Amino acid sequence: MKISEVHEKLDRRCVIAIRQHTGIFELLARMDQRIPAYTFTEDEKTFIQIFFPKSGKPAQSMNPILSRKDLVEKRSYYSITERINNVEGMKVIGNLLEAPSVALNDAYLLKDELYLDFRFHRSKLHEINDILAGVIGKNQNFRIVNLTHSRSLMERMNSMHRQAPLAVVRYSMNFSADSTLMKYMADNHLDAVAEIEGRAVTDEGIKVLLYTSKPVVAEGVTPISIEDNIYESYVNEKALVEGRKRGNDARIPRIAFFLTIEEGRLFDTTFVPAAEAEEYVSIMMNSMTVDIF
Repeated sequence: MKISEVHEKLDRRCVIAIRQHTGIFELLARMDQRIPAYTFTEDEKTFIQIFFPKSGKPAQSMNPILSRKDLVEKRSYYSITERINNVEGMKVIGNLLEAPSVALNDAYLLKDELYLDFRFHRSKLHEINDILAGVIGKNQNFRIVNLTHSRSLMERMNSMHRQAPLAVVRYSMNFSADSTLMKYMADNHLDAVAEIEGRAVTDEGIKVLLYTSKPVVAEGVTPISIEDNIYESYVNEKALVEGRKRGNDARIPRIAFFLTIEEGRLFDTTFVPAAEAEEYVSIMMNSMTVDIF
């Protein structure tokens, strides 16, 4: 199975907007541009990394942001990491990212709203509705922007590429001998594709969606749709966990992650901003023994 084929598996798309009122969001409310963001969870706390492109002359309203001591300067953008202290907002984000079949397409800021664009399988519509029903219509800080059929991977990547050029980084590694899931997949599902969907690392590892061409019956694997051969599980490869943490620390947004098994090795295919691809490759090479393609 090709990575380009998995876009048909998660067939629903939802975009929600969450208004934020504190800290940097008050400054962003004065700006009209769409600002890329990356959300993740560490130590049960939810963070948002905000990326300000360097292209063009910065607006005067950007001065207070660019003068912050925690600002990180990269080749093509400036970055700030902000903790989301809105308890209800943090809870909704956490519930959505951990909901069955949910994979985040994109996150961005527009004025004082955080937009989350995610895909999910139609069989989980009730679960998603239950999460959203707890706040939509009851809290003016939450709204549904769009609920429709999902776009293809090609459409999503092309849309992002038009905003800022993307690059694909592909590397391989040996998976550990005690990796039960990887060994099972290598023995039984060589054509499988795993999409890393979890933005949090738990004791179980990183949550992934497994797309296969035939049924999966293995310990620790939960069916999402037996009809469409979609499953959910965790990968606890030390190299992947370490790479994820180092990528966060380096403030490099990762647009999409996919895992495959080829010739007995675990391959990671990750979409990143083209300007930061070289640094991302360096991080991966320094944090693990990998072969870069």
